[in-house]
Amino acid sequence: MAERFSTGHANMVCEAVKTAYANGVIAIFGGAAQPADCNSTEAGTLLCLITVGSGAFTPGVSTYGLNFGTVADGSVSKASGETWSGVGLAAAGTGTTVTYFRFYDNDYITGASTTATRFDGAISTSSTAELQLGVTTIAEGVPVTITSFTYTPPRA
Repeated sequence: MAERFSTGHANMVCEAVKTAYANGVIAIFGGAAQPADCNSTEAGTLLCLITVGSGAFTPGVSTYGLNFGTVADGSVSKASGETWSGVGLAAAGTGTTVTYFRFYDNDYITGASTTATRFDGAISTSSTAELQLGVTTIAEGVPVTITSFTYTPPRA
């Protein structure tokens, strides 16, 4: 028989995620497939860092870090008062197709690691991906805004 989890359990997991990823940052990558797991080194080209208000992110500092809002019904979404955005980096060139994102905790540990706190997800313009963007490519100097982001743990 498969494991199944209650809404209360999902809420507990979301509270833990909210705490662990407080003041975190999202990196958007393109040009290569999402790595097989989050312990692996990032693949592809870093196209954009998403912070609060496109501010300059400094690991270990809360300023411009992303936060989740209130946990409800087994999920948690971005904090309502925050604008999650970034600007396409030089590596994006005139336009590179997005492939996946990696959400890092405030430590922002990159590269191969079995101790870093982070998770990956797919990006699409449709609801089939964990992160929905209004664009499929990111270009240097072009703003990118995430209007909604919801984390929902599996409850099978």
